[in-house]
Amino acid sequence: MNATIDAKQRLSAARAALDLDHPFFGALALRMAMEEETKGRTRTMATDGRSVFYDRAFVQGRSDLELIGLLAHEVMHPAMQHHTRRGDRDPGLWNDAADYAINPILADAGFTLPGELLNDPKFRGMSAEQIYDSLNQPQRGGEDEEGQDDKPTEDGEQDGAGDPNDRGGDSDVDNEDGGSDSDNDVANKPGAVLDAPDLAQQEAEWQVAVKQATQAAQMMGELPGGIAQAVEQAMKPRIDWKALLRRFVQQFACADYSWRMPNRRYIAGRIYLPELRSESMPAIVVAVDTSASTSSVLPVFKAELQAIVDECQPEATIVIMADAAVQRVDRFERDDPITFNVEGLGGTDFRPVFEHVDREQLNPACLIYLTDGDGCYPDEPSDYPAMWAITSNHRQAPWGETVNIDPTAS
Repeated sequence: MNATIDAKQRLSAARAALDLDHPFFGALALRMAMEEETKGRTRTMATDGRSVFYDRAFVQGRSDLELIGLLAHEVMHPAMQHHTRRGDRDPGLWNDAADYAINPILADAGFTLPGELLNDPKFRGMSAEQIYDSLNQPQRGGEDEEGQDDKPTEDGEQDGAGDPNDRGGDSDVDNEDGGSDSDNDVANKPGAVLDAPDLAQQEAEWQVAVKQATQAAQMMGELPGGIAQAVEQAMKPRIDWKALLRRFVQQFACADYSWRMPNRRYIAGRIYLPELRSESMPAIVVAVDTSASTSSVLPVFKAELQAIVDECQPEATIVIMADAAVQRVDRFERDDPITFNVEGLGGTDFRPVFEHVDREQLNPACLIYLTDGDGCYPDEPSDYPAMWAITSNHRQAPWGETVNIDPTAS
């Protein structure tokens, strides 16, 4: 009993120190209950946005400064919405990606965390989704020079905030709840992030909480620059990329709305609306960067593209699969269902697609390029309108229009 009280007292003292010295983190830490873990979700510390779960022996083995740093680490996960954004990603790899995103900020703020941090300069300023894609590259069947060294080892030697603790270093863990090995990996990581119990509610609550904590810390002059930048990025409203993509294509349709054929998208609901019909819109070109970073958005992108094509009725839709070269070209006539036949998984060079369009004299109404934005761009803009649908929020194409696609979009 004394050991239990001691662990709770130490965490309470660490939270009080955090509130005094780092008001942004302290205000958010006060939102969460401190609960000793009894369900096997962590052998260290973890959070689901509502509570900080801790292993008593782990807490007793940490220094006071490490406990303060770990609480700040736990705060940053829900502050950056990591507990609501995992989706169907691997839990262990998502945890690493989230740690790579926040650990540089914590290090710059002067916090002490146990062991060797997951902190790599190449990930600075990137979102957890972008880092996840980079870390996941080797697992998708290719040698990734940038992410090769960052892939978590099977025995958990790379962990969330530092080295494995002395109680949970092995990955051979009994899991009474039927969890996966990835779940066990997360359980062994200090400062792990767990999925929120109520995603929508947690996302809304933390947006308000982070805004309030930011304003309070700014008034006190106690908001680190890295935190301000990260919070600003996290609080940006998500742009409706589907609407922007639709508007981009529609502006080149030489058509008008017609009642002759009702809009098929609304017939099922017995709603009869005019459909946008185009008798003279030239072909459009859709290029797909076949690197692994675009695979997660291909289904929703294709569905939206099909809906736009059904409305605008271009003469044809030409789909080009490309990596460092054009790998496949498919032409779909009006009313043909569009399919994505992915070929090629090499490096990325955008120039061959534009060279192919010019060489074949396709003269498209517009070109849309789905990519992560990392590649060699043509030096000069194309003679036809181009939109870059980029899956990385921090990248902008040097010319043409850019729309950033949220990798978590559905």
